[in-house]
Amino acid sequence: MSDSQQGPLSAQLLSPETFPRLLEDSKQLVSSEVEKKNLALRTAFNMVRKAKPDLIDRAMRALLPEFVGALEPFYQEAAAKPDVQFRDHLLANEDEVANALLTVSDRRVKDVDNKVVKSGYQRLRGRAHKEVVTAMPGIATVMSKHVS
Repeated sequence: MSDSQQGPLSAQLLSPETFPRLLEDSKQLVSSEVEKKNLALRTAFNMVRKAKPDLIDRAMRALLPEFVGALEPFYQEAAAKPDVQFRDHLLANEDEVANALLTVSDRRVKDVDNKVVKSGYQRLRGRAHKEVVTAMPGIATVMSKHVS
């Protein structure tokens, strides 16, 4: 693999040196992806952000370690192939990567007590796979950017 591997993906991305940069890039990615959506979704997102300014930060802090764990098998597969970049491997397997990331979200929502959050997630879940696949170039870029 051309990205020189220095250990498991989580050791690289969740290290105290790297995690803050990964977190900021991930939050920027979420914002930029929302800006591409329809007016209703952008408005709802901005209302939530005004009501709870730290919501995205808290959510990303909680979810990123699990997302990184879900990406570990893809990282290991890419590492086993000397001519494959991690980013390219994520893009080539976008459906499987999207499923792995959504499995994390599904599991987390199951544990949420807030009925409004659960209901909102269930309404959006049907198109979530398509949305994650659409965002895959950004996801792959952010995740691979911090791999040394």
